[in-house]
Amino acid sequence: MTPLERRCRRLLRAYPAWYRHQRAGEMLDTLLAANPPGREWPSVRDARALVTGGLRVRGWTWLLSMLWVVIGASGAIYATIAFTHPGYGEGLLMPKNIQWPGEPQVIIDAGVIAEVVWGLLSGPLLVAGFVRLRAWRRRNWLRAAGWAGSWVAGLALMIQAAKWAAAGEYGSTDVLSVGEMAICAAWLMLGAVMTWILAAPAPPRARSVPDKTVTGV
Repeated sequence: MTPLERRCRRLLRAYPAWYRHQRAGEMLDTLLAANPPGREWPSVRDARALVTGGLRVRGWTWLLSMLWVVIGASGAIYATIAFTHPGYGEGLLMPKNIQWPGEPQVIIDAGVIAEVVWGLLSGPLLVAGFVRLRAWRRRNWLRAAGWAGSWVAGLALMIQAAKWAAAGEYGSTDVLSVGEMAICAAWLMLGAVMTWILAAPAPPRARSVPDKTVTGV
């Protein structure tokens, strides 16, 4: 296997497993044929096309679920930074405030917006997952149940993170920062689980999406 082929195969992992099973060989052959002999890296154009094509095939439900996960994990990272920031908890006027002294206003605003977006996404995301998985069909009930369980787990993680953040002024910030790091790790695991659940073959219409990533169209 040449270096170019190995790197192209890695980029093809942007596509879900069912799509790679159907098209990976054809796409890889086209990529290798379009590059001159001796080349070791795919072009920026090909790499960008493969990644964007993979995201397009994965669909909006996966993209929204990853945004949901990223916001949750980012909140835990934010709390960890706040708890370990020098001067945190000293001279705070408001209880249950996890801002650190001198925190830039842009970070505060971004946190508020992210919290609102996460809440607004939660309900539609649950419904979108059921629709994507065709939950009304009996053979899909197990994956649908897994999706519902993942969604509930996300809510539980956010609630726990909020409780620890509220207790930050009074509890041990060292212990709480470790707890928030554990919540961040749990969010990343949850993202992997949700990706696996959504990796089931898409509906026929989605599977027929023409591939333009390696043809230059």
